[in-house]
Amino acid sequence: MSRGATHGGRVLSMAGGTAASRLSGLLRVLVLAWVLGFTPLADAFNLANTIPNMLFDLVIGGVLSATFIPVVVERLALDGERRAWRSISTVVTAGFVVMVVASVVAWILAPLIIDGFTFLQRTSNSSQVQALHAQRRVATEFLRWFVPQIFFYGVIGIATALLNVRGKFAIGSWAPVANNIICIAVLVWFHLVDPTPSITSISGSRDLWLLGLGTTFGVAVQFLVMWPSLMKSDLGRLRFRFDVHDPALRTIGRLGSWTLMVVIANQASLYVLLAFAFGTGGSGPVSAYTYGWSFMQMPYAVVVVSVLGVLTPQLAEFATRRDLLSLSERLSFGLRQSLVIIIPSTVAMMILAQPLVGILLNHLNSSTQLPAGTVLAILAAGLPGFTLFQLCVRGLQAMQRAADVFALYALQNALTIALCVLLGRHSLAGLTASVSIAYTGAAVVALGVLSLRGVSIISTVWSVHVRRSMYASLAMGVVMAAAWSTPTWTRGAGLVARGMLAATLGAFTYILFVLVAQRSTAHDRRKV
Repeated sequence: MSRGATHGGRVLSMAGGTAASRLSGLLRVLVLAWVLGFTPLADAFNLANTIPNMLFDLVIGGVLSATFIPVVVERLALDGERRAWRSISTVVTAGFVVMVVASVVAWILAPLIIDGFTFLQRTSNSSQVQALHAQRRVATEFLRWFVPQIFFYGVIGIATALLNVRGKFAIGSWAPVANNIICIAVLVWFHLVDPTPSITSISGSRDLWLLGLGTTFGVAVQFLVMWPSLMKSDLGRLRFRFDVHDPALRTIGRLGSWTLMVVIANQASLYVLLAFAFGTGGSGPVSAYTYGWSFMQMPYAVVVVSVLGVLTPQLAEFATRRDLLSLSERLSFGLRQSLVIIIPSTVAMMILAQPLVGILLNHLNSSTQLPAGTVLAILAAGLPGFTLFQLCVRGLQAMQRAADVFALYALQNALTIALCVLLGRHSLAGLTASVSIAYTGAAVVALGVLSLRGVSIISTVWSVHVRRSMYASLAMGVVMAAAWSTPTWTRGAGLVARGMLAATLGAFTYILFVLVAQRSTAHDRRKV
């Protein structure tokens, strides 16, 4: 089988699992919105459930994702299997210790962490002060049930990386389905027990700790479903071993120091964004941003994450051999694969953001401007830049250009924070625009940095395939906008029919445009 066929099969396998994971994750978001809505309780839950992800990335997740696979591939190539697995065991052992310590510290400091995210909330009278204190108390209780997720995210990340090194990509993309199913079941149960929950009704109750425990249990199950594949992947050489002088641990420490600064910058900008969002008040601004981000990430996760998951070991191999020409070719291939899907997805989400959110999150009602819809449309506008930025960074990480990666993330996050202060101190739309603008600007700089390092993918951004997708997407957008604007139904079945009409005509236009363009290109080649 050719390399291209093997790559395509692996991408499809990962894309299938990622699509199932993201679809089930989307269903989880829908059920969460159905159960908790856009309320102070929803914000308390979503904020507390976001923090373990942030802390995991901060203490170890970012370092592992950026350095683990390249370093393991390098050790296997230079040391051979036996010596390499001694180093891998040391790295895994160190990771376990860090994750346990981080979970314990986060549990102890939970009240201070929640206070740090919510101190910008404005209160004008005693009743608002009491409501804010109650919301903080519930968020703290949730966070203490969620902090074990830091450990489980860590073992999931390590397990996924080890399986990828062994050429096994599917299980890591399918495993989150189990997590989502359990969380959906827990949310449905919670709704049956308390159909109209509030901060007051849930505070200190058994229902709160069961909801918190069930959510964390889903993450634990996600790891457990990976266990059979781990046992079949010749990973039995792993041992509990810690050696501070091990070359792999020292390499990760050297590269990880830069990566840690990257993660700090990332989490700092996310902290500023969430703190400002919480401070804007209104109907669940943190939840609106969380839901909008989840929808925007759907095409990126299905397409780009799948492509990058398969490409990363290959890029690390080419970088180890100093084969920059092959690295450029594979990275360009991944970028082209990604953009031809991301561009039409961007246009569709920008136009249909409000009806999509109204149908799925607001009980078939799009009669008013929904904050989550505004967030989705603005984030979608920055999705191509976000995609390009991530691909450039992955190429630099494969070459172990940690300083360059840090500089790019520092630029992106500095832009985000500055724009949040300038545009979004009192506006959720301004906060969201800050993210899209910052990623787009940083992506342009990242292309230049990658080119300076001998890896040029700039031509791919305007390649024939990408241009064709862009023109087809513009035509699709015009038809879709016209189809959506013609009827005026904003509720119920009429809203669904209106949205489906716009989406169907838009998809038909895109496909027709691409087919005609391909046929025209083939005809021109025959004439030549």
